[in-house]
Amino acid sequence: MRAEQKLETTIDFAKQYYQTHASIHNRTLIQHAVAVARLAEQIGAKLYQDVREDYLSEDTKESVAIMVHGAILHDVINVGRCAFEHIAERTTVQVAAMVADLSRDFRLVETKRDMEFRGRLAASTVGTQIVAVADILCTAKEVVTMLRDVGAPATPRAKKLLIQLDGDLLSIHAASRFYTLRLYTHAARNLLQDASKLIKECRGKARAERSAAAIAERICARKAAAGESPVKPVKEKSRGKKRVD
Repeated sequence: MRAEQKLETTIDFAKQYYQTHASIHNRTLIQHAVAVARLAEQIGAKLYQDVREDYLSEDTKESVAIMVHGAILHDVINVGRCAFEHIAERTTVQVAAMVADLSRDFRLVETKRDMEFRGRLAASTVGTQIVAVADILCTAKEVVTMLRDVGAPATPRAKKLLIQLDGDLLSIHAASRFYTLRLYTHAARNLLQDASKLIKECRGKARAERSAAAIAERICARKAAAGESPVKPVKEKSRGKKRVD
């Protein structure tokens, strides 16, 4: 696979299925997929590097190229219901297999869907698990941004996403064999913990605001019951001399 020649074709193919779908927050799905691909390429290059840091064998370059294309297309089955055969025709069987391993089976109920997906991910190739880690990192960053921008209203969705991402991260067994991948899984774990702390902060702030509003409402109610009129602002006296007509 000559990644340089076919990458734009793969992106155009992905756009047909992602269309105007949005990612978690402030991004289109194709923007999210490209971000995942860039990070997967970075992780893969570091993991597969030879003795010389500036050298990658042709086989290694091929593996990294498969990851990049697989990352760009990793949601086309979930979102666009793209068939495995169609992906294989437009790319390669290896890329199609990676995309299939990165896709959940939405014909199953949620609990079984997650169990089946994580079991498949745990048995998948290291390249597939690299893309999964990149996806978790990019998604977690979007969750953090969403919490900072939206605040408490975003916490229910954020909590559900974090539970899912945490379970997916636990199923990536290749991290125990590859030091580089282990570093990125630790980074993902830390990011998920940061997002959990943000959820607690958002909820605490929302509770404080509700409490302050309730106290203010009770004070107004007591004043109304006592027949007190609202306090009018005191006008500042003019410092100039009184005008004489």
